Amino acid sequence: MNAQYWHENGDLITLSEKVKQWHHDRNLIEGSTDKDQYMKLIQEAGELSDNICKGNDIADDIGDMIVVLINIAERNKLTLAHCLEVAWDDIKHRKGRMVDGVFIKETDLPSLSREDFIE
Repeated sequence: MNAQYWHENGDLITLSEKVKQWHHDRNLIEGSTDKDQYMKLIQEAGELSDNICKGNDIADDIGDMIVVLINIAERNKLTLAHCLEVAWDDIKHRKGRMVDGVFIKETDLPSLSREDFIE
């Protein structure tokens, strides 16, 4: 998204508030469940996977997943910022190693020596 869009339409917090209101206006908070929304998230993840595999644009897929995550957060009286902060606090000092393109936590690979880990 270009800088002009952000200038004209607001920041991530403003967009998140608009999405929350959109969910409330359509009874997707009180009229749905976490399980229903989780299933929607998995559906959107499938669309993301499909478009990654096909080399297509994935912006809408990522956005759709964020929309569903906002719903789940709102239903649980959380914010994405809070959830991201909790996750950051969990990973910021994590050490590990890349194995076949996947970061493996140090605690999941106890047989490796200290030199094998990425700080």
